[in-house]
Amino acid sequence: MRISLNKYKIFSNAKINIGLNVFQKESDGYHNIDSIMAPIDLSDEMNVTFYSNLGDLRIECSDKNIPTDERNILYKTYKAFFEDKKEKEKIDIILKKNIPSEAGLGGGSSNAAFFLKLLNKHYGNVYNESELQELAMKIGSDVPFFIKNKTARVSGKGNKVEIVENNLKDSIILIKPLDFGVSTKEAYESFDSLKEVKYADFDKIIKNLKEGNRIALESNIENSLEQGILKTDINIKMLKMTLNSVISGKKFFMSGSGSTYYTFVTELERSQIETRLKTFVDNIKIIICKTIN
Repeated sequence: MRISLNKYKIFSNAKINIGLNVFQKESDGYHNIDSIMAPIDLSDEMNVTFYSNLGDLRIECSDKNIPTDERNILYKTYKAFFEDKKEKEKIDIILKKNIPSEAGLGGGSSNAAFFLKLLNKHYGNVYNESELQELAMKIGSDVPFFIKNKTARVSGKGNKVEIVENNLKDSIILIKPLDFGVSTKEAYESFDSLKEVKYADFDKIIKNLKEGNRIALESNIENSLEQGILKTDINIKMLKMTLNSVISGKKFFMSGSGSTYYTFVTELERSQIETRLKTFVDNIKIIICKTIN
């Protein structure tokens, strides 16, 4: 008979990229990036049970398209945390997905970071925050950001995370296409074939966020990966054209490697824009959220 020791319910939130600069591929095959990432109040739910006996990690997921074996990032996290320990304890995770996958919203990375923080807490804070950041980097490039989980400038290979002040009050409408996604690999391959790239000005973006000046902010946002994808992915190109024609005068930005677009809205604009999107754009999921700090 198995005796359950501890049960935790944790919520791991998504992020958006407020601008993303990608630089040429390095000799190690990876790209350096520069981005502002902001946590948003859209979360997955994880029910985690720690058992007193030895065993393995078992994952159950509400999204049947997500693998629950060793390919899952939670498994990678489990292995990284117990790397130096000969014996692993049995843990069950029931993961309820609300953050869409292949969406550029960091769902998997967030799951990994929150699970890593929970493991650390459960076992008596074996690692301090900077050690946790290093461990997170081994799991995935967006994972260190979610260890801090505050609006931050993220650079290098994702390993440099500097907190920035964010006083934006606007709501955000996320637009996720239902019948296609964009893989990170595809996004970077598209970027690699670009002849020229327009870059975001992060010094200005940081100033705009601090002042809560959304109008100025919107004129400084660029996404290098989007520039590549718009040239190679007809679905994304059509989606962006549709958004621009249905709601003229609004700016839509891709988060990360896509396929999600977002737009900032005031309380007055919100329901009108949401209604227009629901009426005129097919096969999309609309999520209203805010940045959290």
